[in-house]
Amino acid sequence: MINGRISSNLDAIVELGISNAAVVHKQQFIVDTGFNGFIAVPQCLIDRLGLPLRDVQLGITADGHSRFFDTVEITVLGHDEAITVQAQILDEALIGTRLLRSSRIGADWIRDGMFQIEKMHS
Repeated sequence: MINGRISSNLDAIVELGISNAAVVHKQQFIVDTGFNGFIAVPQCLIDRLGLPLRDVQLGITADGHSRFFDTVEITVLGHDEAITVQAQILDEALIGTRLLRSSRIGADWIRDGMFQIEKMHS
């Protein structure tokens, strides 16, 4: 189970480990159910981990516009496992619905409320 909290802005925040195979960095993420990718990470984290750009993806922004996004391959540590995913480089760290697949979400949607992501077993 991944435990987090609801921020004063009512965003769901969780901390995950991000790895480049040599270093694990703890990063806080906003859970964004409107983002259907795996994760998005800021450029400063990519620079800190020394990750090379992997690809460019065409995506649709929240306002409906198409845009190209640089991506990197990154390992995410959560639910006591490591998975390698393609992450988009954005201004903020986000967890998208693709990373939440096969998960159950629990929340007390008040300031400083509890937020949990539980892996479902199939």
